[in-house]
Amino acid sequence: MPKLNETFDNAQESTAGGGEFKRMEPGVYECIIVGIDTEWETRAGLQKAEERQCVRVRLDVAEGEFAGEFSRDFYVDKPWMRSIFMSWSERALGMLKHTLKALDEANPGFDSRAAFEADQWMLFIGKRCRVLWNGSERTSDRGYVNVNVRPDRIICADENPEPKVELERGGTVKWSDYQQVNGQQSTAQAATGAAAYSEDSIPF
Repeated sequence: MPKLNETFDNAQESTAGGGEFKRMEPGVYECIIVGIDTEWETRAGLQKAEERQCVRVRLDVAEGEFAGEFSRDFYVDKPWMRSIFMSWSERALGMLKHTLKALDEANPGFDSRAAFEADQWMLFIGKRCRVLWNGSERTSDRGYVNVNVRPDRIICADENPEPKVELERGGTVKWSDYQQVNGQQSTAQAATGAAAYSEDSIPF
């Protein structure tokens, strides 16, 4: 049986649970790369970087009240909720060029292109980056409307993109407009629950 120490003896009685849990909202966050995956499992089976012409970049928040948010046990088996992809397919080269530029800018002295072309993926781990996180509206099993955050892309210091929310009924709106329409209730319920994102459909 656990032993209750003097911290318990000195605690104030309360009928509240664990306190209000503030959830991460769509926005721009200072992040850190915590892993690069060259193969990963999806519902369609094992995906390999050379076949999909991309690697999966796992992220975590590096600064502020949500620092370390995606290192919690909840996300261990949900890498898609904290990942973006760096692709070298022909149609994604413009995005890749911008991503590498942003990484070089945020990490002076780092040559992201050289590391990329040499398959030196470990060199990316620990590198800082600014990341736009968008939202996806979903109704929980209990009937609550939540906004699940997920990373959209790595951005440069001079960018200030407007985060967006994908609506459950279809379409997208600006996060600021979504907050106005839905009021404080939606803000309080913004969640990082089950993502609406599927790795079976990488957008390139």
